[in-house]
Amino acid sequence: MAFDYGSIDLGLKNPFKLEGKVTAVRGLIESIAGISLLVIAAGSVKEDTTAGWILMVFGMLILAFGIRSLSSGIYATLKYFVGRNHPTSLAYNYSKSQASTAQEEQKEVAYTAQSLEEMLVGRKNSTFKEPNGFLSRLLHSLIPKLLFLPYPIRNVAQRLFGSWVSTLVALIAYGLVAFVSLSGFTGEAGELAFPVYSAILMFYVLFSWRSTGKPISRNAEKNIEALGTGALAKIISLSFILPIAIGLSMSWLMKEQHISKQEIDSWIEQLPSLHAGMYLIAIIILATLSCAIAFIMIKARLNSVTPSAEVSELRENWQESVHPDEIFINLDNLVMANRRYKEVPNRVYRELDPKLQEQIEGKGGFKGEMIQEIQPKLHSIDLGKNFTLARLLALVSGNLLYIIALTFTVFLAYSFINIYHYVDAANISSFKQAFNNQHVIQFSELLMTSFHLLIIGILIKAFAQLLTNTAHLFFAEMQFESLLVYFKCEGTFTESKISTGTGIHDSTRSENTLVRSSITPWIIVSRVISTTFAATGMKNLEHPRHIMEMHKDEGQLQAIKKDVIAFLKDRESIASITSERDLGNASQIHQLNQQTRAIPTQQAIAKDDEEAAGYLRQEEDLSPEPKG
Repeated sequence: MAFDYGSIDLGLKNPFKLEGKVTAVRGLIESIAGISLLVIAAGSVKEDTTAGWILMVFGMLILAFGIRSLSSGIYATLKYFVGRNHPTSLAYNYSKSQASTAQEEQKEVAYTAQSLEEMLVGRKNSTFKEPNGFLSRLLHSLIPKLLFLPYPIRNVAQRLFGSWVSTLVALIAYGLVAFVSLSGFTGEAGELAFPVYSAILMFYVLFSWRSTGKPISRNAEKNIEALGTGALAKIISLSFILPIAIGLSMSWLMKEQHISKQEIDSWIEQLPSLHAGMYLIAIIILATLSCAIAFIMIKARLNSVTPSAEVSELRENWQESVHPDEIFINLDNLVMANRRYKEVPNRVYRELDPKLQEQIEGKGGFKGEMIQEIQPKLHSIDLGKNFTLARLLALVSGNLLYIIALTFTVFLAYSFINIYHYVDAANISSFKQAFNNQHVIQFSELLMTSFHLLIIGILIKAFAQLLTNTAHLFFAEMQFESLLVYFKCEGTFTESKISTGTGIHDSTRSENTLVRSSITPWIIVSRVISTTFAATGMKNLEHPRHIMEMHKDEGQLQAIKKDVIAFLKDRESIASITSERDLGNASQIHQLNQQTRAIPTQQAIAKDDEEAAGYLRQEEDLSPEPKG
């Protein structure tokens, strides 16, 4: 995703500085070795052109690998550019402020809004997937808590376990081959072909561990690799079929060419030995040491696992005089917005889209729901001193093995020069002379020396790669803590009218439509711990983020409830005048009303006085005069 600058730092630092420094030192040593070979080649090319070109080719290869290691190491120590949009969202982010970012990270999200709802409502964690394959199930049965580790770590554990099983099965198959070959099932040729089986076993075990040391693919961050028994079945089948097929073929060839077993034995004794048994011992020793270091790190990670899937829940019914739309508006614009972390907009996984269903005039129902995540903040991982030492040991020992493999690569270059010098000095001019017994023995010794150097280099580099990639995996893990909120609200509403200021003599009054709502909210809150695996470069944190832990958070749930209730209780249902000018105008109208009512009152009093005087005069006229 694009880098979005913000002046408020999110506190995400580069986790690869130590690893980068060690890798850069190794790359510097490799580069110096490559340049040294090039300088030596330039000085010897005039005297010995072929030897100079051999050193030139090896020097360029070593220099290329050294520059790559040096540049990647330096690159890993540079500033870690983290914007306001990091890390990756759990699901597609519908926030309008993150529209462009949401499109870029769409392929990297690990969940959907529906799956997040199922996890919160169902109190389950869909991150923990069932192992696939017999060997994978066996490993998870032996170490049950392995199920709760992130996918890359589970895949590394499965690879190591699969390599050990393959090694043990190959040794058992080797025993079966020895039984079939030496017991006479394949004839006399069975004993002659037995060294071939030893070489096949050695190469199989070597390349099995070499494939284990390959970096974890980014696709493995989204799923668990299968680990079945198909390869083991092939090994066991071939342990019976292969020796019989090779033995019968060699028996037929010996019979057709009239070659006796004694002749072949005498020719083989003159050839240098491959020492397959020594290589097997070296592989097992290096594998044991490498797996011991990896096991310490995996065990420390297992000890920190708390696979809880708990949430805090609120289900109530409120009777309030409020329009349903205002509930959702307040929740989105005030309650949730006030919980932002370092003012980063919340991740919106389900948009708040309230729907009012008016049934008859003034009555109806409503519903709406949303899922939001507060901006994740870095959650420190403290796995103890043993883990830190094991990770450092894996990093340093892996890079030391790379340097040792470099040494054998230089020896291999000079071994090729020795082969050239021997061929040039022998002055071989015909096939008959080339296949002379003495030439074959000396030439095969030189070839076997080069072959040993090559195999030793491959072997050491395989375990160097295993150790450095395992260390890198544990350097790369970053955990985040965030609040995941699911809000669902349903209910009914009715409308009624209320009027105030309707006295006989009032001229200013307020008429309002009052909405009475029956609200049934369902709020689920969970404090989630998620993990992702960082990288260097442009896509440093653009990788899937998986939920590993779900914890209750009663404090946040009650705080959300308190904020919503405070808004509902503070609502005004009756419109009033708040402007000072409006209040002044209303006062003038009131005074005018008082004056208007006062005029007819005075007229009525005067009329009453006149009527009273007329009545008195009439009474005087009707009364009789007194007699004298």
